[in-house]
Amino acid sequence: MAITTAPTRSAFTAPPPTGESRAGGLRISSTTHQRRPWQIGLGVALVLVCAAVAGAVFQSSAKKVSILVAAKSLPAGTVLTTSDLAVASIPASGDITAMAATGSAVVVGQQLDTPVYPGQVLVRQMLAATPQLASGEQVVGVLLKGDQMPSVALVAGDVVQVVAVPQVGQGSTIGGTIGNTLVPSATVFAVGPAPGNQTQYVASVSLEIPGAEAAQVTSYAAADQIGLSLVSEGTPSGGSR
Repeated sequence: MAITTAPTRSAFTAPPPTGESRAGGLRISSTTHQRRPWQIGLGVALVLVCAAVAGAVFQSSAKKVSILVAAKSLPAGTVLTTSDLAVASIPASGDITAMAATGSAVVVGQQLDTPVYPGQVLVRQMLAATPQLASGEQVVGVLLKGDQMPSVALVAGDVVQVVAVPQVGQGSTIGGTIGNTLVPSATVFAVGPAPGNQTQYVASVSLEIPGAEAAQVTSYAAADQIGLSLVSEGTPSGGSR
Protein backbone atom coordinates (compact mmCIF):
# COMPACT_ATOMS: atom_id res chain seq x y z
CA MET A 1 0.00 0.00 0.00
CA ALA A 2 1.33 3.35 -0.92
CA ILE A 3 1.61 5.90 1.88
CA THR A 4 1.25 9.62 1.07
CA THR A 5 2.60 12.26 3.47
CA ALA A 6 1.53 15.93 3.68
CA PRO A 7 4.02 18.50 2.53
CA THR A 8 6.11 19.99 5.26
CA ARG A 9 5.12 23.62 6.16
CA SER A 10 7.88 26.07 6.67
CA ALA A 11 8.16 27.58 10.17
CA PHE A 12 6.70 31.11 10.69
CA THR A 13 9.39 33.70 10.83
CA ALA A 14 8.48 37.07 12.39
CA PRO A 15 9.25 40.09 10.27
CA PRO A 16 12.15 42.21 11.38
CA PRO A 17 11.26 45.02 13.77
CA THR A 18 10.41 48.23 11.96
CA GLY A 19 9.73 50.54 14.93
CA GLU A 20 6.04 49.75 14.80
CA SER A 21 4.05 46.64 15.83
CA ARG A 22 0.47 45.61 15.88
CA ALA A 23 -1.44 45.08 19.09
CA GLY A 24 -5.10 44.39 19.03
CA GLY A 25 -5.28 45.58 15.47
CA LEU A 26 -3.69 48.98 16.25
CA ARG A 27 -0.40 50.26 15.01
CA ILE A 28 1.77 51.36 17.97
CA SER A 29 4.84 53.51 17.51
CA SER A 30 7.86 52.56 19.54
CA THR A 31 9.52 55.92 19.06
CA THR A 32 9.30 58.73 21.75
CA HIS A 33 9.12 62.54 21.16
CA GLN A 34 12.01 64.48 22.70
CA ARG A 35 11.86 68.26 23.40
CA ARG A 36 14.60 70.35 21.97
CA PRO A 37 16.87 72.12 24.57
CA TRP A 38 15.95 75.63 23.36
CA GLN A 39 12.27 74.95 24.03
CA ILE A 40 13.00 73.92 27.61
CA GLY A 41 15.15 77.01 28.15
CA LEU A 42 12.46 79.30 26.76
CA GLY A 43 9.84 77.84 29.08
CA VAL A 44 12.06 78.30 32.15
CA ALA A 45 12.82 81.89 31.14
CA LEU A 46 9.12 82.73 30.76
CA VAL A 47 8.36 81.32 34.22
CA LEU A 48 11.14 83.39 35.77
CA VAL A 49 10.01 86.59 34.03
CA CYS A 50 6.42 86.14 35.17
CA ALA A 51 7.56 85.51 38.75
CA ALA A 52 9.71 88.66 38.72
CA VAL A 53 6.88 90.84 37.38
CA ALA A 54 4.43 89.47 39.94
CA GLY A 55 6.92 90.10 42.76
CA ALA A 56 7.53 93.68 41.65
CA VAL A 57 3.80 94.42 41.47
CA PHE A 58 3.25 92.95 44.92
CA GLN A 59 6.10 94.91 46.49
CA SER A 60 5.03 98.22 44.94
CA SER A 61 1.47 97.74 46.14
CA ALA A 62 2.55 96.73 49.63
CA LYS A 63 5.14 99.49 50.21
CA LYS A 64 3.84 102.69 51.85
CA VAL A 65 5.33 106.14 52.33
CA SER A 66 4.47 108.72 55.00
CA ILE A 67 3.47 112.19 53.81
CA LEU A 68 2.28 115.46 55.34
CA VAL A 69 -1.39 116.45 55.32
CA ALA A 70 -3.30 119.32 56.87
CA ALA A 71 -4.57 118.54 60.37
CA LYS A 72 -7.40 121.10 60.08
CA SER A 73 -8.80 123.83 57.87
CA LEU A 74 -6.21 126.56 57.37
CA PRO A 75 -6.66 129.88 55.54
CA ALA A 76 -4.12 131.30 53.10
CA GLY A 77 -1.40 133.22 54.91
CA THR A 78 -1.24 130.81 57.86
CA VAL A 79 2.26 130.40 59.30
CA LEU A 80 2.42 126.64 59.82
CA THR A 81 3.06 125.09 63.24
CA THR A 82 3.40 121.45 64.28
CA SER A 83 -0.27 121.39 65.35
CA ASP A 84 -1.30 122.27 61.78
CA LEU A 85 0.34 119.13 60.36
CA ALA A 86 -0.62 115.46 60.39
CA VAL A 87 0.88 112.32 58.82
CA ALA A 88 -0.81 109.94 56.36
CA SER A 89 0.39 106.84 54.47
CA ILE A 90 -0.07 106.27 50.75
CA PRO A 91 1.22 103.60 48.32
CA ALA A 92 4.74 104.28 47.06
CA SER A 93 4.94 105.72 43.56
CA GLY A 94 7.46 107.53 41.42
CA ASP A 95 4.84 110.22 40.74
CA ILE A 96 4.44 111.37 44.36
CA THR A 97 4.65 115.17 44.70
CA ALA A 98 3.56 115.31 48.34
CA MET A 99 6.01 116.43 51.02
CA ALA A 100 7.53 113.60 53.06
CA ALA A 101 6.71 113.44 56.76
CA THR A 102 10.43 113.46 57.53
CA GLY A 103 10.58 117.05 56.22
CA SER A 104 8.06 118.50 58.67
CA ALA A 105 10.74 120.57 60.44
CA VAL A 106 11.36 122.44 57.19
CA VAL A 107 7.65 123.14 56.66
CA VAL A 108 7.02 124.54 60.16
CA GLY A 109 7.37 128.32 60.10
CA GLN A 110 6.53 128.62 56.41
CA GLN A 111 3.40 130.32 55.13
CA LEU A 112 0.52 128.87 53.14
CA ASP A 113 -0.14 130.45 49.78
CA THR A 114 -3.57 128.80 49.46
CA PRO A 115 -6.28 127.64 51.89
CA VAL A 116 -6.37 123.91 52.73
CA TYR A 117 -8.97 121.56 54.22
CA PRO A 118 -8.49 118.80 56.85
CA GLY A 119 -6.63 115.79 55.45
CA GLN A 120 -5.53 117.57 52.27
CA VAL A 121 -2.14 116.40 51.01
CA LEU A 122 0.45 119.19 51.26
CA VAL A 123 2.68 119.91 48.28
CA ARG A 124 5.51 122.40 47.89
CA GLN A 125 3.45 124.62 45.59
CA MET A 126 1.06 125.41 48.48
CA LEU A 127 3.81 127.27 50.35
CA ALA A 128 4.43 130.94 49.69
CA ALA A 129 7.73 131.66 47.94
CA THR A 130 8.01 134.77 50.11
CA PRO A 131 6.26 135.53 53.41
CA GLN A 132 2.82 137.08 53.09
CA LEU A 133 1.28 139.63 55.39
CA ALA A 134 -1.82 138.82 57.35
CA SER A 135 -4.82 141.03 56.74
CA GLY A 136 -4.40 144.44 58.42
CA GLU A 137 -0.69 143.94 59.12
CA GLN A 138 2.20 146.15 58.01
CA VAL A 139 5.99 145.76 58.03
CA VAL A 140 8.20 148.31 59.77
CA GLY A 141 12.00 148.28 59.49
CA VAL A 142 14.16 148.95 62.53
CA LEU A 143 17.93 149.43 62.85
CA LEU A 144 19.15 148.09 66.19
CA LYS A 145 22.31 148.32 68.30
CA GLY A 146 23.49 145.40 70.37
CA ASP A 147 21.82 146.68 73.55
CA GLN A 148 18.45 147.16 71.79
CA MET A 149 17.85 143.49 71.02
CA PRO A 150 18.18 140.06 72.67
CA SER A 151 21.60 138.43 72.78
CA VAL A 152 20.16 135.35 71.05
CA ALA A 153 20.06 135.75 67.27
CA LEU A 154 16.60 136.66 65.98
CA VAL A 155 15.11 134.74 63.06
CA ALA A 156 12.01 135.20 60.92
CA GLY A 157 8.99 133.89 62.83
CA ASP A 158 10.17 134.94 66.30
CA VAL A 159 7.66 136.87 68.35
CA VAL A 160 9.01 139.97 70.10
CA GLN A 161 7.77 142.78 72.29
CA VAL A 162 8.46 146.29 70.98
CA VAL A 163 9.41 148.69 73.77
CA ALA A 164 10.16 152.43 73.74
CA VAL A 165 13.68 153.15 75.01
CA PRO A 166 15.51 156.48 75.39
CA GLN A 167 18.57 157.51 73.45
CA VAL A 168 21.87 157.66 75.28
CA GLY A 169 21.85 160.66 77.64
CA GLN A 170 18.08 161.13 77.51
CA GLY A 171 15.73 160.35 80.37
CA SER A 172 12.54 159.93 78.37
CA THR A 173 11.28 158.95 74.96
CA ILE A 174 9.60 161.11 72.37
CA GLY A 175 6.15 159.82 73.11
CA GLY A 176 6.07 158.69 76.71
CA THR A 177 7.96 157.26 79.60
CA ILE A 178 10.90 154.85 79.46
CA GLY A 179 9.87 151.24 79.00
CA ASN A 180 6.49 151.98 77.44
CA THR A 181 5.27 148.95 75.45
CA LEU A 182 4.49 149.95 71.88
CA VAL A 183 3.54 146.51 70.54
CA PRO A 184 3.09 143.60 72.95
CA SER A 185 3.42 140.96 70.24
CA ALA A 186 5.13 141.56 66.89
CA THR A 187 6.40 138.91 64.47
CA VAL A 188 9.90 139.12 63.03
CA PHE A 189 9.38 139.25 59.27
CA ALA A 190 13.03 139.31 58.22
CA VAL A 191 16.49 139.85 59.72
CA GLY A 192 19.60 141.09 57.98
CA PRO A 193 22.85 142.96 58.59
CA ALA A 194 22.85 146.71 59.07
CA PRO A 195 23.86 148.84 56.06
CA GLY A 196 27.62 149.23 55.64
CA ASN A 197 27.47 152.98 56.31
CA GLN A 198 25.61 152.47 59.62
CA THR A 199 28.39 150.92 61.63
CA GLN A 200 26.82 151.78 65.00
CA TYR A 201 24.06 149.20 64.33
CA VAL A 202 24.38 145.42 64.32
CA ALA A 203 21.15 144.34 62.63
CA SER A 204 18.28 145.44 60.43
CA VAL A 205 15.03 143.88 61.60
CA SER A 206 11.67 144.00 59.80
CA LEU A 207 8.67 143.64 62.11
CA GLU A 208 5.15 142.61 61.16
CA ILE A 209 2.80 144.65 63.34
CA PRO A 210 -0.86 145.76 63.31
CA GLY A 211 -1.43 148.57 60.84
CA ALA A 212 -2.90 150.82 63.55
CA GLU A 213 0.44 150.84 65.41
CA ALA A 214 2.72 151.14 62.37
CA ALA A 215 2.96 154.95 62.38
CA GLN A 216 3.93 155.15 66.05
CA VAL A 217 6.56 152.42 65.77
CA THR A 218 8.02 154.06 62.68
CA SER A 219 8.40 157.36 64.58
CA TYR A 220 10.21 155.68 67.47
CA ALA A 221 12.41 153.73 65.04
CA ALA A 222 13.40 156.96 63.25
CA ALA A 223 14.37 158.46 66.61
CA ASP A 224 16.42 155.36 67.48
CA GLN A 225 14.18 154.67 70.47
CA ILE A 226 13.13 151.05 69.84
CA GLY A 227 14.08 148.02 71.91
CA LEU A 228 13.04 144.40 71.38
CA SER A 229 12.56 141.59 73.87
CA LEU A 230 12.01 137.99 72.79
CA VAL A 231 8.58 136.58 73.65
CA SER A 232 8.75 133.22 71.87
CA GLU A 233 11.00 131.55 69.34
CA GLY A 234 9.89 130.71 65.83
CA THR A 235 11.42 128.07 63.56
CA PRO A 236 13.51 129.16 60.58
CA SER A 237 13.09 127.55 57.18
CA GLY A 238 16.15 125.35 57.75
CA GLY A 239 14.52 123.70 60.75
CA SER A 240 17.09 124.80 63.39
CA ARG A 241 18.36 128.02 64.88
